Amino acid sequence: LPLADQRKAILPAPAGQRKVVLATNIAETSLTIEGIRLVVDSTQERVASFDPRTGLTRLLTQRISQASMVQRAGRAGRLEPGICLHLTSAEQAERAALQSTPEILQSDLSSLLLELLQWGCNDPSQLSWLDTPPAVNLAAARRLLTQLGALADERLTAKGQKMAALGNDPRLAA
Repeated sequence: LPLADQRKAILPAPAGQRKVVLATNIAETSLTIEGIRLVVDSTQERVASFDPRTGLTRLLTQRISQASMVQRAGRAGRLEPGICLHLTSAEQAERAALQSTPEILQSDLSSLLLELLQWGCNDPSQLSWLDTPPAVNLAAARRLLTQLGALADERLTAKGQKMAALGNDPRLAA
């Protein structure tokens, strides 16, 4: 949306009118929109999931974690009394994962690997990670960077250095 429309979306509703906000995971951000007293949570989310066999990322719809349910509920009535309706049974909510899967475990790591190589880190396993990136995803990232001409003999090529300097997805940078 244009900036003016974005600003209008987060302003309070005019007196005597209601505002309906249709959102996805925005209900989990730190953004507070005045006048939100009711959150209807579908308990669904769209997540990007990388398939290292195909080298493609696809969007999957899945149930959210218990932590996300709590976070979304916290958006209702932040500035005044409010309620949150989760569109799931209590039993399903209790069976939900406690936390969402860390993004690094299901992402295309080609941008990350390109940055690491730019910093001089040829072996990501030497770093301390909260969640270690999957070896299969790192291998797919190495294959892609090699195919794009960014990587040769475990080092960035001149083309790879130019790609890294652009700061965008390696495919686009190539």
